[in-house]
Amino acid sequence: MYYIDFDNTLYETGKLTKDVLYDFSKIISNSKNLDLNEVLEILKNSFNSTVDNFESFGCNLATKYGLKENIFKPHLRKIILENGKKYVFKDAIDFLEKLNKKKVEICILTYVAQKKNIEQQALKLLGSGILPYVTHVFNTTKYKFELQLDYENGIFIDDSPRDLEGLYKAGARNLIRIKKPNNEKRTSKNLSLPIEIPTFESFEEIEI
Repeated sequence: MYYIDFDNTLYETGKLTKDVLYDFSKIISNSKNLDLNEVLEILKNSFNSTVDNFESFGCNLATKYGLKENIFKPHLRKIILENGKKYVFKDAIDFLEKLNKKKVEICILTYVAQKKNIEQQALKLLGSGILPYVTHVFNTTKYKFELQLDYENGIFIDDSPRDLEGLYKAGARNLIRIKKPNNEKRTSKNLSLPIEIPTFESFEEIEI
């Protein structure tokens, strides 16, 4: 079984966030005749991806700026659902297709900090177009290393050192870190990760 992380591993979450905040800022600036760049800077500084989801954040913005409660919702659904495929790394799709040809089981293992973010994560997964490639999906608020998984025999692919360290402590030994060039997360301090690669294209160069 391949256990593959979603955000920043298969899906360019940072780019999605930039696009959503820009779209929200444009709506606010056009509705209230405010400077777009100033509004965008305010939104960037106030959005906390751990605590907020886009929909609740949009509702709070609507109240703050005196706009209709659901003014952002149609735009948000369009970005996440209709345009969601553009946020999936191209090399990730190629990799999933290769695993499918090998009849390998794939589990998407995606963590969100709060239950209120579960629905948004499900929409991102649906809009991404990757679901036909995968066998199972764990969309969970529990840490990945607390789930009932086949740690000993599974192959775990993630961008987060924290998650990889936890998986290692849970018994996982086949650990691979995907570290895209724009990924600023730290290198593991507590674990000398066996393998760190920049793209899924590098996967064929390593031995599991």
